[in-house]
Amino acid sequence: DNYYRNLITFLPRIFFIKSKKIDLAIHRNSSNKFRNLIIHLCNQMKIEVKLIFLDDGFYKFNNSQIPEFLNENISFKILNRLQNHKIKKSNKIYIRRNNCSFRNLINEEDIFDSLKKIGFIAVDLSNYNIFEQIDLFSSAEVVVGPTGSGLSNIVFCKKGTKIFEISPKYNFIYENSFKLRFKNICDTLSLDYNFIEADSIDVIKKEKKFTKI
Repeated sequence: DNYYRNLITFLPRIFFIKSKKIDLAIHRNSSNKFRNLIIHLCNQMKIEVKLIFLDDGFYKFNNSQIPEFLNENISFKILNRLQNHKIKKSNKIYIRRNNCSFRNLINEEDIFDSLKKIGFIAVDLSNYNIFEQIDLFSSAEVVVGPTGSGLSNIVFCKKGTKIFEISPKYNFIYENSFKLRFKNICDTLSLDYNFIEADSIDVIKKEKKFTKI
């Protein structure tokens, strides 16, 4: 149940379904928002779909198909076509991480006070369904936010949108996939990517990891 993986890795493969009636296996923890998007897209493609929910564990499938993974750059381009072309770029968006237990900004209010003065709005994406998120990011002129799944929605941004990722310091080679994740989206879709590195702070009492910028 990872929004980035659901959106980038899983969703684009739906567009290659040729059958008009399918049983589609997904994890039970997948959000209702994501399920509704799958059903909507299948309806648009005139595909009758029945969702089968899986728990953690091992399964054996008979008479089944497992779609091939796509190159991520291809996935980015497929998803970018879902953007709302009727909406003009005008919004300056700051993505909050209110409901997350890590990679929060310890001085977020100070940061947003400064951004608000130059026309930014703060959004908590948990309050938006995926269709609203597509419209929101299609309208974005500038997006600022801490590293996290919410930034995955920049895949719906129009060419030239300015993206500012506030990221913790990465110290290990295996973290490169996280470090380059959103830059790769921007490079593929011709978005203007900017990287802001912040200091990581462990707050033991609250058992949360905060970031200060």
